Amino acid sequence: MRMTAAAGLMIALSLGSALPVAAASFIARPTEALACPDGAGGGNLWQGYFHGRKEVDHGWMKYEDAAERRCFKTEKFCRNWLYNMQSEYSENVWSAVCTRSGG
Repeated sequence: MRMTAAAGLMIALSLGSALPVAAASFIARPTEALACPDGAGGGNLWQGYFHGRKEVDHGWMKYEDAAERRCFKTEKFCRNWLYNMQSEYSENVWSAVCTRSGG
């Protein structure tokens, strides 16, 4: 009886470890990133900043970090980009911000 319970626990744990991989899939929201201008200002664009981490399986490497800045014409495109980044880099998010740049 104990052996059956232990085997059942092992199976449940192995199936549970597969759940985060399946949960990693998401429906990406539409967005259109632009090249961000150098320096201050930015012509009234929205700037998105993201810094996060996702789990990967590349042999010895367990995590992949991203630190990115993108610019957008609208706040909606910026927020959609953040949603996409947070959905992909779901292990840890240190920063996810959209701000309006002055022009």
